[in-house]
Amino acid sequence: MLETLSIKNYALIDDVEVDLTDGFNVLTGETGAGKSIIVGALNLVLGARAAGEVVRDGAAKASIDAVFRITNVSRRLARILKNHDIDLDGQELILSRTITPDGRSRGYVSGTLAPISVLAEIGDELVDLHGQHEHQSLLKPERQLDLLDGFAETEALAGEMGIVVTQLREIDRRIADLDADDRERARRAEFLRFEVSEIDAADLQPEEEAALKERRNLVGNAERICALAGEAYAALYEGEERPAIDALDSAITHIEELSQIDARFRALADQLTALRAGLEAVSGEVRNYTDRIEFDPEELDRVNSRLNVISALKRKYGDSIDAILTYRAKAAEEIDQFDRRDTLLEELRAQHQSLLRGGRELAGTLTKKRTAAAKRLDKQVTAALQDLGMKGGAFETHIEPVELCATGADRVEFYLAANPGERPKPLRQVASGGEISRIMLALKAVFAQADQIPTLIFDEIDSGVGGAVAVKVADKLRGLAATHQTICITHIPQIAAAANTHYSVAKLIQKGRTTTTVQRIENRARVEEVARLLDGSVSDVSVRHAEALLRPQ
Repeated sequence: MLETLSIKNYALIDDVEVDLTDGFNVLTGETGAGKSIIVGALNLVLGARAAGEVVRDGAAKASIDAVFRITNVSRRLARILKNHDIDLDGQELILSRTITPDGRSRGYVSGTLAPISVLAEIGDELVDLHGQHEHQSLLKPERQLDLLDGFAETEALAGEMGIVVTQLREIDRRIADLDADDRERARRAEFLRFEVSEIDAADLQPEEEAALKERRNLVGNAERICALAGEAYAALYEGEERPAIDALDSAITHIEELSQIDARFRALADQLTALRAGLEAVSGEVRNYTDRIEFDPEELDRVNSRLNVISALKRKYGDSIDAILTYRAKAAEEIDQFDRRDTLLEELRAQHQSLLRGGRELAGTLTKKRTAAAKRLDKQVTAALQDLGMKGGAFETHIEPVELCATGADRVEFYLAANPGERPKPLRQVASGGEISRIMLALKAVFAQADQIPTLIFDEIDSGVGGAVAVKVADKLRGLAATHQTICITHIPQIAAAANTHYSVAKLIQKGRTTTTVQRIENRARVEEVARLLDGSVSDVSVRHAEALLRPQ
């Protein structure tokens, strides 16, 4: 639902923040007070075109923020948010728009800069705005098909249809690949055989390159290793000059003599003895290493040659042995597919025919269910139109056959004859203003359970409405508000009195400037506003009538 609407420096509005409720909300006020300005601002945050003229005189920019509380994310909305990497902050989603006097505009989703088209995509799933502005999802044929499926309870079948068509398209793609120019595919297969043969001839091992580089380092430095190891051994044990082991033996002898005089030196003598044992172990290891190492110029050539082979393969097939082997596996798979092409084609075509038969049967079932539901829908919407004062209005659901696609084999569009004797026309071509709002109200009333758009706004729905029809309109709106947040701008007292929450829109002069304000009204203030709607004044008679209208039903 739309929880908060904040408008700053827009047209006659200086700074207005409206906290809306769930259920039925109405906005009333004198003609020209700015009610439609508020709807226009909301329409901008929902992605409508912007012009610099809307910025309040003297302001650097106009800004509109709409805070939505989302408790149930529809499939369409979830897909849009995922496609644009948008995360919900808990259950809150904020759409924002700024406009500068030169007409530049920016959109934001929960504080992050976003294209205006994204605001429009998200807005289409959050708000249906009916009346003077164009933000009506029900006018879009693709949305009409979704609503008919909701009414017919065929969403699950439509979902299965989408899966079947996706599988058919994938099989078509694979068949097309296999049906490509045979000579070109044969040349590629032969080239791949050569590449696989070249890789196989190298007999690569996964960890081979690192081991070869380590061995090359050792063999290439064999002479220096021998020299360093020999010098180290001589310094430790058998050098011509006094080696470390002799110096350590001398030190041990002196410390042991000291320990005979002062027992505190015994610990030092023991430490030196342990050091001597460690020194002997190190010396022995160095000597053994020197004895084992061999210098073989031919081995170095063999190692370098093998590394050159690996480098050459890496330049062709991948930046590592693992990558080369992965390439080899994919190439072998492609060769296998080429060798098995005729068998694969036969299998894929059989799968395609089986899926196509199943898809056509499923599409046929969908068409039957949609057609039956369309008849019920036409009767219900036509009856609702009569209730709302559109005598002679007739609603028709047109279902035309199309090629099998993700939604079945039907093209659905709603048609309407607004007056007796008129030829039905597509809903998107019918009249605008209060008439289209009542048509939308009739549709919404029938589609209340199937339609997942949470917030409905009706602007000037009362054009040409009065008396008993006004009561019917109010009843329809109240019923709709049981499942959707409903916001209505109205001049009709019966509609205003039916709302759960009432807002008064007024135009005031403050500090020499005209400004529009919005205030929630209750109790006596609400009685007086309904009385004003009744006869244009607040008299004893109109107040009593207003109190009667506002009395709980």
